[in-house]
Amino acid sequence: MLKAAKACVALAGLSIALLGLLSGVLYFVLPLVSKRGVTDPLQSSVVGMAFIVLGLGLGLPLGCQGLRSLLGYPSRPFRPRLVGLLALFMLAVVVGHIILVADFLAGFTPLVFPPFHVLGVALPSLIVVAFVGQRLASAVPVRWREVVLQTSSGAFLAVFLAFGLEAALGLFTLFAVLLIVALMPNGMAWLQELAANLQDPSWIADPVHLSQVLLSPPIAIALVLIFVVIAPLGEELFKPLGVALMSYRRPGADRAFLWGVAGGAGFAITEGLFNTAIALESWSVVVLLRVGSTLMHCLGSGLMGLGWYYLLRRRRPWYILGTYAASVGLHVLWNMGAIGMVAVSLGAMTSGTDEVSLALSGLGVLVLLVYLILLALFMAFAIYYLASRGQEEQSSPA
Repeated sequence: MLKAAKACVALAGLSIALLGLLSGVLYFVLPLVSKRGVTDPLQSSVVGMAFIVLGLGLGLPLGCQGLRSLLGYPSRPFRPRLVGLLALFMLAVVVGHIILVADFLAGFTPLVFPPFHVLGVALPSLIVVAFVGQRLASAVPVRWREVVLQTSSGAFLAVFLAFGLEAALGLFTLFAVLLIVALMPNGMAWLQELAANLQDPSWIADPVHLSQVLLSPPIAIALVLIFVVIAPLGEELFKPLGVALMSYRRPGADRAFLWGVAGGAGFAITEGLFNTAIALESWSVVVLLRVGSTLMHCLGSGLMGLGWYYLLRRRRPWYILGTYAASVGLHVLWNMGAIGMVAVSLGAMTSGTDEVSLALSGLGVLVLLVYLILLALFMAFAIYYLASRGQEEQSSPA
C-alpha cells in the first residue's frame, strides 16, 4: 500500500511538472497569436512563468522525491541558507520595482520581469519554512523530502480543494444575494441596468464605474461573505491536509508544526503567484503586503498541524477545534484589513476631486496599513515562539 502511494506521488509530481511547463509555454505564446490589445503581454508572461515555476519548481521535485523514496534512496537534511534567502528577496523586490518603472526596459519588461515576480512572491514562504526548520534542527532531523511533500500538498492539493469549494459556495452566495435583490422593490430594474452596463466595454473600462459596482451593497455583501467567511473556513481546513495524510509516520508536535507551516507556505506561493498578477501596477506594494499574507497562511496551517498532532497522537479532539478556530480567526482578521484597504481605496476613486473625502480615505488606508503591519508582527512572533517552545517528544525518521 505504501509503495503504491509513493508511486502515485511520483506520477502526480511528474504530471504536474509537464502540465505546468505546457501551460506556461501556452501563456507565453498567447500574446503572439492573439489580437493586438486583447492580451496584456506582461500579465501573460507573469502567469506563464508562474505555471512553469510551480510545475518545475515544485512538481518536478515532488516527482523526484516520490521516485527516490520508491527506490529506497535517503533524503538529504533540510539546511537552507536563511540569510541568503533574505538577501535575495530584498534584491528581487528592488530590481523588480526598477524594471516595472524604468522606461528604457519597457519593450523587454515581459521577458525580464517574471523571474523577479516569482522570487518576490515565493521567497517569503521559503524563508518562513527555512526559519522554522533551522529552529527545530537540533530537536528534529528535518529532511528535504518531507518539506517538499508538505509544501507540494499545500500548493496543489489544498489549492485545488479550497478554491473549488470557494468557487462553488461563492457562486451560490452571489446567486442568493442577487435573488434577494431581485425580490426587493426596484431590484429587477437595478439588476437589468447592471447587466446592460457590464455588456458595454467602455463602461467597464472606467475604474470609477467598476468601483461603484463593487461598493454597491449587494455586491459588497457577497464579496465580504466570500472573502471573510467562506475563504478562511475552507482554506484553513485544507492547507494542513498533508499532515493528516502523513500521520502514519507518527510525527511529534514540532514536526507536525513544521509540516503545517510548509503546507501553508505552499498554499501562499500558489495563491500569491496568481493573485499578484492582476495588480502589477502596484506590484512592489502588493508583494510586501503578501509577506503578511504568507505569515498568516503559515501560522494558521502550523496551528492546524499541531491540532492534528493532538488529535491523532494524544487523542484530544478539542485541540484541533481550538486550533481551527484560531487559524480561521487570524485569517478573518487579516482579510478584513486587506479588504478594508481595497474598499477605502475604491471609495476614494469614486469621490472624484473632493479633498475632504480624499484626505479621509488616505487616513483610513494609513490606519488599516498600520493594523496589518502590527498583525503581521504578531504572527511573526507567534511563529518564532512556536518554533522555539521546546523539544519534540518523539520524532520519526525522515
